[in-house]
Amino acid sequence: MAKIVLACRGEGHWGSREEDNSKIDMVFSAPHPWHKRERLIVLSQVKSGPTYGTTLSQGFKLTGAAKSAAIRTNHGVCVAWVNRDANRIYWAYVHPTSTTRPQEYGAYHEVTPAMLYDLARCAGLKRSGNTGGKGIIVRKRSQHFDFIRKRVKSIYRSFGTLFSPALGKVELTRLGWRHMFRAGRRLENKSTSLDIIPYLKRILEQWPSSHAITSHKTFTSKGFTHRICEHLMKFNDIKIQESSTSAPTGAVGYIRVVEEIRYPANWESNVMLSQLVTRRIVLRSAYFKMA
Repeated sequence: MAKIVLACRGEGHWGSREEDNSKIDMVFSAPHPWHKRERLIVLSQVKSGPTYGTTLSQGFKLTGAAKSAAIRTNHGVCVAWVNRDANRIYWAYVHPTSTTRPQEYGAYHEVTPAMLYDLARCAGLKRSGNTGGKGIIVRKRSQHFDFIRKRVKSIYRSFGTLFSPALGKVELTRLGWRHMFRAGRRLENKSTSLDIIPYLKRILEQWPSSHAITSHKTFTSKGFTHRICEHLMKFNDIKIQESSTSAPTGAVGYIRVVEEIRYPANWESNVMLSQLVTRRIVLRSAYFKMA
């Protein structure tokens, strides 16, 4: 518990007798990383041994027995699996709708200070309102590409930072613009990015239909560990309108962002951990494909 609470910069306690009867070994909380004045409260089970998990070359595998023991009807549970031989702890968040099949998790599921942001994303409850881009109709522009590009670039710059309930603040920088409009990208793909950019604020305000981490790398430099992940969010319910007289047709919006989290390499013994953990999310690309 001490290591997980330290990683999350929070507080916690072992489960009471009644909580233990409900197979809750630990309860901990931490400040929510992107909702100010809110607490992230997590119920946890602690497991160890090959019955519940095994270490992989990158990450770990959680068995069906561990998932079955964690699944509840009305809340998620964070399963902490301890590799006693290697003295390492991994985690997985099990939802009420999770399957009981064994599941493999990547290396970023090891307990580190980056865990807090992952838990907030996994444990986030969808609030009232639309999801997946529902209600958003993207107008397809027919003007000359270069003329539209200048207008859209001005809109892109004006956004600065947008807020996503799934990830927090997302910065719109030159990285995303250069990637979307690089010389080697096909013109039709550039056009879909130009069409969707003016609607990014409205799209990101909603929860995505699905959310996945598509790539991950970690390196250490000058006493700090850097974890870089690329996220892909899909919005299945946006619509595209070809002209003012045509009916909107279905499309899927894709938004890719790059998340970088930096924390001290010696975080387990660092007394100033909260002040030294930083996180930044930058837009990489936005486009759509017709359904």
